[in-house]
Amino acid sequence: MDIQEKLNSVVKLAQSYIFLFLKEYLKEEQLLNIKNLFANCPITIEELEVKNNEFGKTINIGGNAQEDKIVINLTDIKNVNINNELEINKLLGIIIHEYAHKIRALNNQYGEMLEESFATIFAEICINNARLKLNENQDNKEIFEMLNSVNYQKYESQVRALLYVLKQNNLDQKIIAEYIAGNQEKFKQLCLEIFGPEFINCFNSLNSQNNGNSEQLIIQLLTNYLKQHELNISNYWQNSNKLTQNNLYFQGSPTLAKAIVNCGIASFKKDEQKFYKYYESAVNVAKENENFINQEKVERIKQFIETNFSLKQKTREEIYDTIVDLCSTYIQHQNRENEESKLFIEEIKKVIPDIDDFKTKFITLRVAGKDKNIVANLDLNNITYEDINLSMNKLLQIESDEFGEIKR
Repeated sequence: MDIQEKLNSVVKLAQSYIFLFLKEYLKEEQLLNIKNLFANCPITIEELEVKNNEFGKTINIGGNAQEDKIVINLTDIKNVNINNELEINKLLGIIIHEYAHKIRALNNQYGEMLEESFATIFAEICINNARLKLNENQDNKEIFEMLNSVNYQKYESQVRALLYVLKQNNLDQKIIAEYIAGNQEKFKQLCLEIFGPEFINCFNSLNSQNNGNSEQLIIQLLTNYLKQHELNISNYWQNSNKLTQNNLYFQGSPTLAKAIVNCGIASFKKDEQKFYKYYESAVNVAKENENFINQEKVERIKQFIETNFSLKQKTREEIYDTIVDLCSTYIQHQNRENEESKLFIEEIKKVIPDIDDFKTKFITLRVAGKDKNIVANLDLNNITYEDINLSMNKLLQIESDEFGEIKR
């Protein structure tokens, strides 16, 4: 079987899995629209480049939903063994995830991390639902779980926390289908009925680029909900990784554990309080993982700063270019809300404590056409950013004197 035949067979399987799940929740007209999408949206095989983020971490791309097609990475198709259930499910997960974006685009605009999280959960639920309904001997097997980047997992945890509450209201699978293939306003209305008006803040945060505070918003939302409503916290730990019709997507959610611990043990029924310790343990593990991940990010950003903004063994032209790059990079990140940008600002301030003033001075001298003079008379063997700052101060003072302004 060549690569194209392999892809065609897996795509056909992915489409059947999507229909098998969605037919329980959608009207015939909606299903017809999805069928037309499948017929008119080609899936191509291309070598997708590895993404490098701004601080040097590589991100592998399995697929990409574009305006007129879906692209699947050549490597993922070429290496998959279609006779291996886990390998084929991983590829199915990538294809269904990208189809989820295209299906949602029929009715809604792209929704940042909320959509990315739902697309992954949708892929899981389609695959696990099909495993139970179409294959023999799948009972009590482990649930299939998509493995994504750390950042994606962080936001998926938040959505899974919401879904656990919705699950106890028998709304979770309906909500997943509504979000992916239905009307976003209906999805929001269903969630508002369960969680109250505070849900809108969570929705807006997850649906925007500035989603750094979304977890705290969801923890508070769930804390308020749990204190007012009884929630079964015992069955969360019972066979949570086993495939059953009631468990079609992975339940693990550090966000949910944090919300439950935030409520306090007294918020739960006596016969369920013995399970509270498991949530406390889960929160401790989550904190350790977060600290480890955060330290990795800090070390990576420190290395990025050292590699890109060191002044050692550089010519005057190279030092000037470094200052330009430093100021440009700082401007790009100073107003961003994402975690790595904030860490970059913290770390660059350890190199240049008043980086904002440093940037302003440089821009002022550049506008005046005197920026090339900053490093003209400095000792390149021992140059520091403090030397550059002092040089800019002198040039600015001369500039003020020339125009008869009061010295600063």
